[in-house]
Amino acid sequence: MSRNIAERVRERAEAPDGPPPVWSGRAIVAGAGALYVGAALATEAYGFVELTAEAPAQGDGPGGVMLVLPFLTCIGVPSALVASLCLALPTVSAARRVSARLTGRDAWWWVPVLALVPVSAATAVVGITKHPGAGALAWAWLTGAVLLAGAALIARDAALHGRRLLRVLGYGGLAAVAVLGVGAAAFGTGLATEYSPPKVNAAGLVGTWSDGHGGTLRLSPDGTARAEGLRFRCSGTGTWSYEPDGPTAWDQLVLTEFEECSPDWRISGSPGHPKLNRDYGEADDPHWYTLTR
Repeated sequence: MSRNIAERVRERAEAPDGPPPVWSGRAIVAGAGALYVGAALATEAYGFVELTAEAPAQGDGPGGVMLVLPFLTCIGVPSALVASLCLALPTVSAARRVSARLTGRDAWWWVPVLALVPVSAATAVVGITKHPGAGALAWAWLTGAVLLAGAALIARDAALHGRRLLRVLGYGGLAAVAVLGVGAAAFGTGLATEYSPPKVNAAGLVGTWSDGHGGTLRLSPDGTARAEGLRFRCSGTGTWSYEPDGPTAWDQLVLTEFEECSPDWRISGSPGHPKLNRDYGEADDPHWYTLTR
């Protein structure tokens, strides 16, 4: 008995003071798992939001998660490990130091507070260099803050209490089912409505369309078209036609043909304010050149 007591006293004396170290393999893996699951959930939720937004082409919806899942697995897992090591764990470490200095203890709520610092800096850089809309920038900031704060908190929990990867994956699977159920219920009950382009006809397309920067496309009732200063160096006189090209409003096309270019235009907008759109850029990252009337 006395020997056991002596061993326990010695173990306590040799044990380091304070919480376990942050920089451990289990913390890195747990943070990476949280980032991977969070990215998949964000993609799934964005798929539902995408269905309601005005767009020239029909989105993949929440099913897009299945399309990008191989990419998330092959590329996302190594990226999540790097992000966990370079972002999540430094956030936990900095939060521990700030908390100890200001409060004398390791307070968890400093983690989400300090997670805002790198996310806000990255958002500012994107805003300055890419100039996205304020709404897109706000959503990007919120998504990044939630992902980093969640991953850092889970990495902190793994450092303190042991492995958390299986728990993260299990709860992530349940969350994915919950997001799918809530989204399906919202669309099924009419709380959310899927966007569809306005159904137009050839007579309703006649008129002058502008890109807002000096470029115009004039469509005449006799099928002639006049382009001036359009993007892609498209100018001159040519022809145009309206082609439904399918049973749904997404299949509508406006075909124009000029000497130097023959752009096809997709329909978007609303019944009172339709838009003509042409895609450009990479196949996996299209951008849209839009004309309004």
